[in-house]
Amino acid sequence: MNELARPTNFAAILMGMPQPYLVLDTNLVIVGASDAYLGLTQRTRDDIVGRSILEAFPENPDAAGTVEQGPLEVSLRHALNTGRPHEMAVIQYDIPQPGGGFTQKFWTPIHTPVAGEDGSIQYIIQNPMDVTESVVRQREADARLRVALHAADLASWEYEPETDIWRRSHAVDVMFGFLPGEGGPVAKPFFARMHPDDLVRVNKVVSGVLDSPDQTVMNFDYRIVLPDGEVRYINSRGEVLRTSSGKVRMIGVMMDMTADRAREAELSAALKAQEQLLSEVNHRVKNSLQLVVSTLRLQARRLESPIVLQAFDEAISRVRAIISVHERLYRTQNSLTVDMVDHINKLCLDIAGSTKARRIEVLAEEISLPTERAIPISVILNELLSSPMRSALKDGAAVHVSLREIEGGLMELEVRDDVQSPISDLSLKLVASMAAQLDGTFLQPGGADYRATVTFPKERV
Repeated sequence: MNELARPTNFAAILMGMPQPYLVLDTNLVIVGASDAYLGLTQRTRDDIVGRSILEAFPENPDAAGTVEQGPLEVSLRHALNTGRPHEMAVIQYDIPQPGGGFTQKFWTPIHTPVAGEDGSIQYIIQNPMDVTESVVRQREADARLRVALHAADLASWEYEPETDIWRRSHAVDVMFGFLPGEGGPVAKPFFARMHPDDLVRVNKVVSGVLDSPDQTVMNFDYRIVLPDGEVRYINSRGEVLRTSSGKVRMIGVMMDMTADRAREAELSAALKAQEQLLSEVNHRVKNSLQLVVSTLRLQARRLESPIVLQAFDEAISRVRAIISVHERLYRTQNSLTVDMVDHINKLCLDIAGSTKARRIEVLAEEISLPTERAIPISVILNELLSSPMRSALKDGAAVHVSLREIEGGLMELEVRDDVQSPISDLSLKLVASMAAQLDGTFLQPGGADYRATVTFPKERV
């Protein structure tokens, strides 16, 4: 026989490939595997060939609810139905051992359909990448994130619009009224429990970001109607995270706002004084801003650049300065004005404690200001103190903050330090902007020491 006419031994080629490959037919039955795949999964061909992949690699009974057989099957059938490759996000899929038991493993499988001569799909090739080592290294950070989410009453989720794969924390199932494992691997049952009037808006938000760039932010609120008729109010925030192939994946957090809504309804009926209503508003604003801080921290855990991380820390510090005003308003009897002596002292303690740096001495006259003036002052202090608090400690000297009334019905806010500390252009612009909101003027730091002054009218002009 002519050498060129000899049939190609594709099975031998597959077995000898250095990469891990598994070949499935359209019934998801394993028909072949490379030696590298067998070594990676610690199986033999006799163990797996001729068996369904879901049977050959069963769920780990000791890790119920974590091994993600459902999303794996969804991905495989999506490749069959569309004829296009599909790259999965990281999934946990433990590998059974020959002697019994399971080894915990994390993967990022890619499923590629193979068409026959007639154009119909004949096979699927699975190329699983073992990412267990990197996932294990990430566990400590993930544990901290879970604690932070729990403390903020947040639930995390990840959604893939192309396949409807819906991965989430257990708290999401609780919000939607599903028992463990009852919700399944896709989002359809969860969308079915959204209020019909809100579902159209949610679908519009999701479809609206399909062509958006990476890190596009999504904000949407909706109601859940449980089988018993109970209605829950959900506040959800997320962003677009595109895969290496450009496919859209969405990640985010959600908060059950039902208790807040119920409290709001009760207060609207029971509270008669404006002070009490404003106290509740400040509480809600503080909660909403705290959600922003939690979302920023969620994003920051994925960053590696020290410069970008510092920018996130500064952004969080600015939001917390505003939170401090609303927090103290709803904790006092007077929801209209802020006791500036108490507020500035506590704000400075917060700033000094967060930086673990220098001491701040405060000299403020007894004065109360309305919320719309206390907030700009808080932001100004945060920006003017950031640079001195990061500077080298000089003979134990403190940074000095003062607020006093001067002639002509004016107030003067001053931050002074013996150490010359550069202040960023962004901080200068923010302080100038906040001073303008106060109808005041900003004298920038200059000279041998650090001294910044904002002068503004005590009452709004």
